[in-house]
Amino acid sequence: MNPMSELRAELRATLALALPLAAANLAHMAMAVTNTVMVGRLGAMPIAAHALGAGDRRAAGRSAGASLVLAVLFALPFILALVSLDRVLAALGYDAMLAAEIGRYLRAIAWGAPAFLGFAVLRSLLAALSHTRSVMAVVVICIAGNALLNWVLIFGHLGAPPLGMAGSGYASAINQWLMLAGLALCARLMPDLAALRVLSNAFATTRIEMVEILRLGWPIGAMRGIEVGVFMTAGILMGLLGAAALAAHQLVLNCAGITFMVPLGLSQAATVRVAFELGAGRALAARRAGFLALALGIGFMSTAAMVLWSIPDFIIGAYIDIADPANRETVQIARHLIAVAAVFQVFDGMQVIAAGALRGYKDTMIPMLLGTFGYWGIGFTGCWLFAFPLGYGAVGLWWGLALGLAAAAVMLTLRFHQLAPSMGQRLEVVAVR
Repeated sequence: MNPMSELRAELRATLALALPLAAANLAHMAMAVTNTVMVGRLGAMPIAAHALGAGDRRAAGRSAGASLVLAVLFALPFILALVSLDRVLAALGYDAMLAAEIGRYLRAIAWGAPAFLGFAVLRSLLAALSHTRSVMAVVVICIAGNALLNWVLIFGHLGAPPLGMAGSGYASAINQWLMLAGLALCARLMPDLAALRVLSNAFATTRIEMVEILRLGWPIGAMRGIEVGVFMTAGILMGLLGAAALAAHQLVLNCAGITFMVPLGLSQAATVRVAFELGAGRALAARRAGFLALALGIGFMSTAAMVLWSIPDFIIGAYIDIADPANRETVQIARHLIAVAAVFQVFDGMQVIAAGALRGYKDTMIPMLLGTFGYWGIGFTGCWLFAFPLGYGAVGLWWGLALGLAAAAVMLTLRFHQLAPSMGQRLEVVAVR
């Protein structure tokens, strides 16, 4: 097969995985957008894909079963963190009523934490098996259910008490259980998935399998937590700049999160494609899969950047009434933040796809360290420095975030460029022998 034919084949394989995953991610994000508008208007995938590339389906089933056990074990600390955050906000000086309202929302959404983790495990397994359309179908179907639950529980329709923001939390929690049930049903009904016996493997999990998943998975989870954590901390700092700044921050972050779902889908596809090709002993194909995903992500996010830059008022108007004088300060700040978000779109896509490709190589520890330095050493330091000592406020805080994303994107991409050839040469030597 000539190089162009190989590239076209890889493009088809990547898009077949990435498009349904991106659609599922967008659908999941649509639920968050629904919540926002109504209120205000994990690492088995690389192991499973490696095993499938090597033709070992039993290992993929054991990996998923062990991951379910770990999801149950990690649910409790996850819940404790959610229900304690309001006290942290109060201690940082948040308005008491605002902190209490956030606390009610978090305590409500905490009921869905076990289902959220279980859903992540099954989604990873289905992605590794190239059943991404099932993931997309389940999440898309649940959009309507999420909207209905929000309508009922937030505003008190159909005889339910009006619960306000807490109602949105309960709606999200219920929907997490519905999505988990949907994927579990898919895994049960599809013959090739049922043959993996994920549930029975969960009860037969060995210590060695759990240690392997933890060794690979905890840096993945830590890196995701590090990235999300810097944005959450930025939100807390934004609250110190006033209600209008916090509202603008949440609005633009929600919008940027929508575009991020596409490179996130490409990242998940890159993990599967790279791991599968390495499991099959095709090092050059694995390298090609990673760089193709990066090229697709850069292209999409460049387009997204132009859209954000071109129609900021249309985007803001989807969330709040621009003509309302009470929203004037929020609108002004949001316009500036959207401009910054347009600038960091490409870097945001690069960093998540490069991290996904590196997971295909089972390279998770060094990317975590690079991410920590980029997001916190550079990003958070920049947030604080630009926003407070230099006095640029909300816009300065977002420029700090942009700087951190750019640093992480460059370092992770260089890491993939460095690792892919050396890993490829090693595998080719083994293949020759």
